[in-house]
Amino acid sequence: MTEPSGTGPPRRGRLADVGSLYVALILVAATIGGFFLLLRLRYLLIVLFLALLVACGIAGPVRRLERRGVPRGLAIGLVYLAVFAVVGGIGWYVVPRLVGQAGTVADDLPERVAAVRRLQARFDDFSRDYPFLADFDARLLRQTEALGPAVSRRLLAIPGAITRAVFTLFSVFTIAALLLTAKERLRALIVSLFHPRHRDQTGRVLDEMGLRLGAYLRAKLAVMTIVGALIWLLLFVLGSPYAILVALFAGVLEAIPRVGPLVGRAAILLAVVPLGWDRVLIAFLAHIAIANFKGYVLSPAIEGNQLDIHPLTAFVAIIAGGSLLGWLGALVAVPIAAVVQVLVEDVLLPWRRGQLAAAEAGEQSLTPQPPLPRFGRGGATGSSPPETGSADSPSPA
Repeated sequence: MTEPSGTGPPRRGRLADVGSLYVALILVAATIGGFFLLLRLRYLLIVLFLALLVACGIAGPVRRLERRGVPRGLAIGLVYLAVFAVVGGIGWYVVPRLVGQAGTVADDLPERVAAVRRLQARFDDFSRDYPFLADFDARLLRQTEALGPAVSRRLLAIPGAITRAVFTLFSVFTIAALLLTAKERLRALIVSLFHPRHRDQTGRVLDEMGLRLGAYLRAKLAVMTIVGALIWLLLFVLGSPYAILVALFAGVLEAIPRVGPLVGRAAILLAVVPLGWDRVLIAFLAHIAIANFKGYVLSPAIEGNQLDIHPLTAFVAIIAGGSLLGWLGALVAVPIAAVVQVLVEDVLLPWRRGQLAAAEAGEQSLTPQPPLPRFGRGGATGSSPPETGSADSPSPA
């Protein structure tokens, strides 16, 4: 008698199934823990990305100095010295005028308080004629009293915020210098983590990311400077005593796409409100003209297609970055979206298209082809030749 043959592969034991389940649970827990760790370290991640952005931004000047025979460390120091010299020159010009404008605000404070009191007296007169306004006044007073402690806390937090900003800038520039110093080693390390047939493409993707981020940063700084100068000229012509302060504020906010210009416009209008409503209208129309000039002339001419990112993608990235990480998230959202777009265009899409092409080629090879027709004296007769000379076929007359 023959023994029955096996009907399938041997079944795994329950112990192996339990082990696989535990491994899957451990992987899920590690993934969740990794996400929580990234959320806790979001400040560090933003600092690292800003440092990468600065490193890409100054990589071009450093590379040009290296071609002239300057060592890399010295080239980085010279570029930093030039940047700090420009910032220091702007500060030397701006800070005394900012102090003077702060003094102007302090001198105007009694007059503004008197204007508020006159407004309060007029409101009291209206309250006697319209009693429902008295309740509105009481509620407004309660809201103002509740706002006082919050304002006090914000004012007390200003020194800490300034200290943290200075430490962040120092960290960003220091990490950027270290990244530039070890650029080749870091690039080689990242490339070595991939399969040999993918290393050339990985190097090209890394280079493309660096070029886009560097060009974006340099172009953005140029646009911010020009827009700030135009806003200062506008406020100076209108006679605002806060021209430099508002121009600096609005120029820096140009770094935050979409939202920053709107906040800067609000600051401009508030700065010219004491000058009269006609100046407010002029400032509003002039800032719209500046925004259009930036959008249709300045940005295309200077920035060009440095990031080559769709406006819808940029807008969604800004909303997501602002929702997750506040204004810092909105600040770095567009460059991060550009990096993701490079990965999608140069890695994900070619890989997926290769998969689809291979699948399509496999389907075509498996599809049966129709038989070729055979041609005789009577024309196309199909796949089989006509039978001649058989016993059943009628003979020609």
